[in-house]
Amino acid sequence: MDDLLAACSSQLSTWASAFARERRLPDQSLRLRPPLLVDEANGLALARGAGLVEIQPDGVFRLAGAARNKGPYNLFSRGPAPLLNREYLVQIAAFAELVIEHRWPARQVAFEYDALDLATLDDSGRPVVVAEAKRNTASLDLMLAEMRATTARQVAAPANTTQRKIAALSRLGATVFWAVAPGVRRAFNIEIDQDGVPQLIPREAPLAGPRTDLDCPVCGSEEDVRGRRLPDGRIRLVCTTCDHRWSRTPRNPCRRCGSADVEIGTYQGWAYDDPDAAADDTSAPWHYVDWDVYRCQGCHHVWQAGRRAD
Repeated sequence: MDDLLAACSSQLSTWASAFARERRLPDQSLRLRPPLLVDEANGLALARGAGLVEIQPDGVFRLAGAARNKGPYNLFSRGPAPLLNREYLVQIAAFAELVIEHRWPARQVAFEYDALDLATLDDSGRPVVVAEAKRNTASLDLMLAEMRATTARQVAAPANTTQRKIAALSRLGATVFWAVAPGVRRAFNIEIDQDGVPQLIPREAPLAGPRTDLDCPVCGSEEDVRGRRLPDGRIRLVCTTCDHRWSRTPRNPCRRCGSADVEIGTYQGWAYDDPDAAADDTSAPWHYVDWDVYRCQGCHHVWQAGRRAD
């Protein structure tokens, strides 16, 4: 996991430097305070490995399946130095989990929906699960406490961000609210009381989407998915409807439960030849790294393995 954190931190710093150069910021260095968390790095790796997010060299990103009028977004904001929009890391991870773990096709997951961060949509375009991502547990707990304290008058005339979110729950008619922070996932049934105020009733997880293991993660198609076995044992899959490509690897069992039903994604990053030397010299020698991101279909365990690119 230390390798994953180091690789993710290095990649964020590279994107941040390009962002700063293009915008002529006086300081190109990215300061990760507090340090990057495992859940943040893992979520970004999972989304990239599954091909669900495309990130340009300066941190501009788009989500797979997104409507043309949605985005692009940027991982960074202007300051004397580039500032990481940290909640986006959590939001990207939640997007990937809704697709990969909870089986919603990416085209039915909206990024930035009304007053909320995410929403899954049924076939008619109505929200089913709506979600909010926070950068840490304290922010999440504060938001939930404020939502529970919202009155009918505040739902009718919201005066702040949290009240606008609870008013959206009342207005949109979604079934489940999902609150997400690094290492924290809390799901609630949404029940509207007699005064029109949404009440949050804890449940185990968000509602699952309609996609099966063999359906395309982006468009949800089943009939148009084609596969071929590669020499290393992986099964390479492509959807002829939307051209999304991914892999499954039955020969690499899950490290947690031993299942052979494992899905794999890939992306390319980079790493310093000597991380200790790079701490004092950011121009130290480096190399590209090919990352494989594995996810067990049985217990949902995620792990990653990297190798130096040729």
